[in-house]
Amino acid sequence: MDIYDMHCHVDLMKSMEEFSKAALEKRINLLTMTTTPKAYEVEKKKLTGFTNVQVALGLHPQLVFDRIHELALVEKYIHSTRFVGEIGLDFNKQFYHSKERQIDVFSQIIGWCQRSPMKIISIHSVRSDKSVLDILEKYDCTKHNNCILHWYSGTLKQLDRAIELGCFFSVNEYMLNSPNGRSIIQKVPVDRLLLESDAPFISDIKTVEKLKRSLTHCLNELNLIKGNEVSRLIFETSRRLLEIYL
Repeated sequence: MDIYDMHCHVDLMKSMEEFSKAALEKRINLLTMTTTPKAYEVEKKKLTGFTNVQVALGLHPQLVFDRIHELALVEKYIHSTRFVGEIGLDFNKQFYHSKERQIDVFSQIIGWCQRSPMKIISIHSVRSDKSVLDILEKYDCTKHNNCILHWYSGTLKQLDRAIELGCFFSVNEYMLNSPNGRSIIQKVPVDRLLLESDAPFISDIKTVEKLKRSLTHCLNELNLIKGNEVSRLIFETSRRLLEIYL
């Protein structure tokens, strides 16, 4: 059975092409994020030939303050891509100074997604879960797009709201190793769960062998929490989401 990694950063590997080729040989499908639209241009060009890799157009909230000038590139490409990420909000202390700019940029991108819909959107929501959901709700974004909350760590109250809005949740081994992460996963419906590695940021994943071990570990842990059918259901949900857009 194929494995789907719905949030990783292939452009941060030693060789994008070699990593993607090795993943293909291991039957691992990758939804790879970019943190700037200039990185998207490079990665899209290099990985176009890999059938197991989809490249998402991103402008990471931690980089918004310094890369605001690249927002025009997001607008340039957003109508021709079906995959958007990593975007969102990050209200951690070191990025809080750019809160208003982050909100403006995220709102702009979500507005574009709603006007050019049928996208998969991977969303960063650190200490900002309510604000993220407010913006998704304002633009009715989940009605015609599939929004994935990457590594969700917000409140259970906002989790219920996200589930009601129709969001998906990509989970990783760090979530499974924390009490808060496991409590979140317990509440998420099985048909809204997806796998992610967030490689190379988690466990210093820089090889496909490490990637497969991480994803397999996640599936084994999820089987214990959500039941033995979870692997099949995650596979089916991931395949269905990606096939809609290919």
